[in-house]
Amino acid sequence: MLLKKLTRQAFALAGAVSLIGGAARLMHGEVCAADALPVIRIATVAPKGSSFHASLQAMGQRWKSAPGGGVALDIYAQSQGGEPAIVRRMRVNQLQGAMLTAAGMGQIDKSVTALQMMPMMFRSWEEVDHVREKLRPKLERIFLEKGFVVLFWGDAGWVRWFSKVPIRTPSDLKPLKVFTSSGDPEAVEILKEYYQPVVLEPDKIFSSLSTDMINAIPIPAFIGNAMQVGTQTGYMLDLKWVPVVGAMVLTSTAWNKLSADTRAALIADGEKTGSEIRTNSRSEDNAAILVMQDKQKLKVQAVTPEIEADWVKVIARTHPKIRGSVVPAAIFDEVVTLLKDFRAATRGATK
Repeated sequence: MLLKKLTRQAFALAGAVSLIGGAARLMHGEVCAADALPVIRIATVAPKGSSFHASLQAMGQRWKSAPGGGVALDIYAQSQGGEPAIVRRMRVNQLQGAMLTAAGMGQIDKSVTALQMMPMMFRSWEEVDHVREKLRPKLERIFLEKGFVVLFWGDAGWVRWFSKVPIRTPSDLKPLKVFTSSGDPEAVEILKEYYQPVVLEPDKIFSSLSTDMINAIPIPAFIGNAMQVGTQTGYMLDLKWVPVVGAMVLTSTAWNKLSADTRAALIADGEKTGSEIRTNSRSEDNAAILVMQDKQKLKVQAVTPEIEADWVKVIARTHPKIRGSVVPAAIFDEVVTLLKDFRAATRGATK
């Protein structure tokens, strides 16, 4: 066990040295020696082998032959730390891009947190798609002003509750020690009202579950399956907590070095990749639950309309605290209005 741990640490250190050295060469204008293409290094917390990662790999192959000279895409999956660390690496040009969730994008500007960090606000992917597309021009403009180009949007399933003991109602959460990602202290403070948040990096989840440092985790099913979370928890509450929404973000510095023809090709390809990622990840999200039930003996706790209504009622009490702290007040209000109008139009269309 010790030898395996030391080996992993050695490879991680070697990878970090290689990444830093490569970033330094890129800052001096060096290109990929094998095919004389400019290099863009991107990171993602998505696991290797997922449809998410496969879509990025396929996109990278297409980028090589893009008009205007093309570009070589190096993908670092689950090797650059959590999303706050990834954003820091982008700011110092160790990375030139990343596929980030809204939580990670919030390290650049909090406006995008409205798509993800409002628990029990969204009820369906149709609602998520509607709100995202309405907000998209504004969000992309904000990020461009901050020095980042949003190439395309994706998502990664619904966050559900995995736990070592059954969870059915909000009160069941209160005594539990729950994994919480770093980077948003305001959110952590709000969460303390409902459970005991334990701030960890994603690579510590499995070991922390095994030692009972945490005993519950809100996570998308496809990531839970890839990490074998079901073997450590045993239970999942089938409640749509929040959608995991995100985007491919590149630094403006790296983007502006590409030719106009290459940028146009990448934008067009990005729209296709984003659509593919959304379709595949939503399918994979549901399939992962079935796999965990079969292979990891996961017990799924069903949610009745009455239980869901209880969750909505209780969690709605946090919204005034989220508004203006976790999510900027103006965009929080805009999401509420967009959802209200969309639901009214949908009800009208079905009459």
